[in-house]
Amino acid sequence: MSPADAEQFLFDASAASDIHLLTTKLARPRVPSTYVDRPRIAGMLDEGTRRALTVVSAGAGWGKTLATASWAAAPPGPGSVAWLSLDESDNHPRSFWTSFVAAIRSATEIPHGNPLAGLAPGLGGRDGNHRRLVAGLTGLPDPVVVVLDDFQIVREPAVLTGIAELLRHPPEQLRLVLLSRAVPALPLRRLELRGELAEIRSHDLAFDVPEALALFAADGVPIEPDEARLLVDRTEGWPAGLQLAAYFLKRGGPDRTAADFAGNDQAVSDYLVEEVLTNQPPELQQFLLRTSVTERLTGGLAQALTDDSRGQRFLELLERSNAFVVGLSPDRHWYRYHPMLREMLRHQLMLVEPEIVPDLERRAALWFAANGQPIEALRHSADAADWALLGRLFVTRAAPLMVSSERSAVAAQLARIPAGRLTEAPTLAVAAAALCMHAGRVQEMRPHLDRARAQLDRTSPEARIGTSIAIHVFSAAVTRSRGDIDALVADSAAAVGETSGPGASLPAADQYRAIALSNLGTGLLWCDTFDEAEARLQEGLRLTTAHRLDASRINVLAHLGLAAAVSGRLQRGFGYATQAVELVDARGWEPLPQAATAYLALSIIHLRWNDLDEAQSQLARGAEAARPELTARCAAGLAQARLYASLGRVEAAREQLARVRGEIERWRPPVLLQRWYAVTEAELDLAADDPAAAIARFDAPTGYQPPFDREQTCLAEAFLAGGDTHRAEAILSPLRVSTNDPTAAVEVWLLTALLADRQGATDRALGALGRAVDAARREGVRRPFLFGPTDRLSRLLPLTARWDPEAAAFLDELIAGLGLVKPLGALSAPTTEPLTDRELTVLNYLPTMMTNAEIAVELFVSVNTVKAHLKRIFQKLGVTRRRDAVRRARELGLLSKRPGR
Repeated sequence: MSPADAEQFLFDASAASDIHLLTTKLARPRVPSTYVDRPRIAGMLDEGTRRALTVVSAGAGWGKTLATASWAAAPPGPGSVAWLSLDESDNHPRSFWTSFVAAIRSATEIPHGNPLAGLAPGLGGRDGNHRRLVAGLTGLPDPVVVVLDDFQIVREPAVLTGIAELLRHPPEQLRLVLLSRAVPALPLRRLELRGELAEIRSHDLAFDVPEALALFAADGVPIEPDEARLLVDRTEGWPAGLQLAAYFLKRGGPDRTAADFAGNDQAVSDYLVEEVLTNQPPELQQFLLRTSVTERLTGGLAQALTDDSRGQRFLELLERSNAFVVGLSPDRHWYRYHPMLREMLRHQLMLVEPEIVPDLERRAALWFAANGQPIEALRHSADAADWALLGRLFVTRAAPLMVSSERSAVAAQLARIPAGRLTEAPTLAVAAAALCMHAGRVQEMRPHLDRARAQLDRTSPEARIGTSIAIHVFSAAVTRSRGDIDALVADSAAAVGETSGPGASLPAADQYRAIALSNLGTGLLWCDTFDEAEARLQEGLRLTTAHRLDASRINVLAHLGLAAAVSGRLQRGFGYATQAVELVDARGWEPLPQAATAYLALSIIHLRWNDLDEAQSQLARGAEAARPELTARCAAGLAQARLYASLGRVEAAREQLARVRGEIERWRPPVLLQRWYAVTEAELDLAADDPAAAIARFDAPTGYQPPFDREQTCLAEAFLAGGDTHRAEAILSPLRVSTNDPTAAVEVWLLTALLADRQGATDRALGALGRAVDAARREGVRRPFLFGPTDRLSRLLPLTARWDPEAAAFLDELIAGLGLVKPLGALSAPTTEPLTDRELTVLNYLPTMMTNAEIAVELFVSVNTVKAHLKRIFQKLGVTRRRDAVRRARELGLLSKRPGR
């Protein structure tokens, strides 16, 4: 896989922002040309990977990694091998499982629709992520072996518990291989009893004499079998000891013999110092010591640590000389030192130059920051205990990641700041606020943000603008959660302004701006400033997409969907909200607060389409996601009350409305929510057949104009229900000209038709009803025709066809919904089960030339839903082909007399 391909699949999976570093973690270590093939170990791995878990456990230097890497280059049978080299960052569940999924994606093709295609653990619930992971693994076409190297690093109980859960009922397509210095803290005995465990220990990895002879020959060291046997005995077959023995003999003079090599742990440590370190030229010794502060190295990073431009050349030289340096990818860009070597180098560095270690850590932090790896930058800042640098890097580069799937990795580094240091600088006060947010204590953020704002003048010019923007962005999180929409707009607008002005050159400027625009558009929407809200959200959509800020992108899509749904543009709203929900589902992030309004929008749309089951299903998901945010939570409650009212469940609607009222009365809700509440109350009055109460809701001084179309149509409906046709007409007349709300237009023309019919003007009623049907067909609006004076509509709708022949199929569906279609139970065989209303609708599209996909678009459903309907239609009609279904339907009188579209 090319580096470009690697970056693409990592970005697609919303994996770690430290993209190049993660790429090296997924690269199988290169096997040196001097490596001795070990068919015996390869056979054990072949056998082991027929089971759920293989544990290769032995101390440092036993050749676990190279033996497995050599085997992985040509694994047996179908399937593939994914490699993941673990490091300290993987002690956080988000980081571990993100890397785990990325490893699988790098090794095998994920089928379309498989949950692994987009899963990005980090923002969703743990149980939901686990279910999706298992489902994705189960759905792979071939087995995949996942090798986890350096597994002893993983100590976090949450990660170990997750792996244990995965192994409790292991997916058939998954094989785990753990390379570890110690026996993993997993329920191994349970797996052993089930026959699902294979173990390879140090005695299995030990070299025998023939293998030792092959190793010395590969290193160009002539040795007799007796000498090889002596070295195998002294080292107990320890591969690292034998390799050092070869190094010892190769670099020594003619006086050195195999008998001079001791081979025990202390001797090997001494040999590492003497042979690998002090035997090198002075500049290479310094290079090795100073570059040991990082787990992985590249030429540029080495140069930053040593001030020597020969870093890449040194790394290649060390790898070629077999000096315990391992290349991590085919492009020879990243390297790592053997753990024994790095441990020795770190120890020596602390002995000879301890005073320079913090400076080296700072250099590493600045290099990682400059190369787009902010989390590694924070980690090295913390290793240097340079809290001022950590705070500066946080506000200038990493803070936007706190509202992304990377938040746990960032928080882990912020948590290393001593509590007493969090008050020393505004940057660190912002970090304290971020930690509160990550812990779910949003309201505790305010004192830290206030302290940061009060101390802002004490910040260096470089960090001041980043700190200021971060204060606004994190303040927006506080105000949004408690429903202070005016403050949300103010904070977000301030952040947008600063990223357009002095903060434009900030490394994280675009990410900050994307988040601020997302929140600004959200606030403006709730303030009922639709045009400006949509403009900000559209700009936010561009930036969140460009920078792959999926959580903020979901928020933008959700609110664009809600804006369209509330203003009657159902198809557009469905498109935006569906994109948001599909992204949440693909990433495994449910429930996600940013998606709450997407579910709300879909519920509104499905209610208008008269798909009540789907409306309730989406609303239930929305209510769960909306819990942390007061405004969204109340909006979901109002939507539930409206759904109850439309079903005629008046008492349930009143109880729901009372619960919402209890929350609204404690705070000043935004304008859109206030108006929505008033309309919901009026709709509930109408559902209870109390138009006078609905009229009283809108009672106001002369000249009062209700602020948006739904209020006016609701008032007109109340006057019409109360018999006051003159006042109803006075409201409807200007609306017929002025309304820009497509759904409101349906209600305006429908009420006009009912008013005309009551006045005995049948032609005018039919013309208005035709206009209502035409407007409804464009957006798929069905509910107003099926919830209201259905007796009068039952008489008018069948007469409307002559006004709008193009709407024949849609009219047939409405007529069927009103119960005017002949019951299928009365028809002759072979029909034994009646077609549902939805099946009748699909049936009427069959005589056309429309494809299943085009029918799906027309009906606002998925193509799979259309196929499912067709399957049941064919079964009920006793046919197997579309043409036969049309013929049979005509015989039974099930098709419209008018041609379809």
